[in-house]
Amino acid sequence: MKDIDNLTKCSVDSLKIRIPLTLLDDYDRYIVRTVQEVDEETCEIERVFKKTAKTYEFDAFKLTANIFKVNSVDSLILLVNSKQVALHYFKGITLSTIRTIYELCISADILRCSFSTFMKANCTDTDFKKDFPCIIDEYKQMIKGLNVMGLTSTKRGHGVNKMKNDLGIEFNTRLTATISKPFVKVYHKEVELQDNSFDFADRYLSDINYKDIIRIESTVKDKKHFNTLLPGLKDTSLDSILNLTTSQKDIILADSFNRNLQPRTNNRVYDNKELNSKDLLDLQILNTLVNTKSGFTIETALNQILRTQTCKVAKYRFKKRLMTLYNDYILQINYTEKTANINQIYDQIGWN
Repeated sequence: MKDIDNLTKCSVDSLKIRIPLTLLDDYDRYIVRTVQEVDEETCEIERVFKKTAKTYEFDAFKLTANIFKVNSVDSLILLVNSKQVALHYFKGITLSTIRTIYELCISADILRCSFSTFMKANCTDTDFKKDFPCIIDEYKQMIKGLNVMGLTSTKRGHGVNKMKNDLGIEFNTRLTATISKPFVKVYHKEVELQDNSFDFADRYLSDINYKDIIRIESTVKDKKHFNTLLPGLKDTSLDSILNLTTSQKDIILADSFNRNLQPRTNNRVYDNKELNSKDLLDLQILNTLVNTKSGFTIETALNQILRTQTCKVAKYRFKKRLMTLYNDYILQINYTEKTANINQIYDQIGWN
């Protein structure tokens, strides 16, 4: 079996591309169509509505096209992902693989235009990814560490969310992500392919060794987001995005990762000489609440502990002392992984 040849290299995994209809020579007119719902018993039309999207079925993967008005301009929007480059799936969407997707669109009569016009399409919701080798035991330890180090948030849809069977973790959601809180996902690519994309993997990846491969990906939502990360970027055309340098793509992934995690430095060790027994006990209780699966934020942990206080003055002083302990010993405590491999992965992502 062949090994993945671009492990640890950042590339585009998926994106939406948008082309104004006026730039196309032609396109599938049946993308937008009127649909009727008919009662089977009475044969009466119950509802008439318009569909603006169409999904094209290929061998073990799909491509969805949509007609949508953007800034008052009717445009064709394509949901492009690396499954559409088939055998080059792990390579991702690059300058050398994008023509495969273009030819796929031409052969399916989705659109008609020159390749140069296709490359001028505007990009949004761009996912960048890196793949790494990591055995399952180390990976589970990694997920636990990221869960500890993830920044908490009181805003709904933001913060850390562990995935099924602890085999992945998400920071924020695609829907609620912002520039300051971008969507980041860490997951086990071997498990994901076997569970969710078995037909595709069996058809195109059977001779590729993707055992114990994990993936880290993040999303850049739009032009404003790109400009925040890469101020010198002239535009967000497909040509520009696929011509990003290695260092530019690394900046994008590192920024997303660092915005969702506490700084990565060595753990500060609790020192009995530095803390009295009461402070040490309170610190351990507080740390247990906010750094376990209990789901406590610092606010809910404080409320739970302070329930024992009836005097307002004593409660205020206790809360102030707990917050000092939290700021000095928990907020600034960073998770140190025990394996060199995980630390190397963090180095290559750019977690500071």
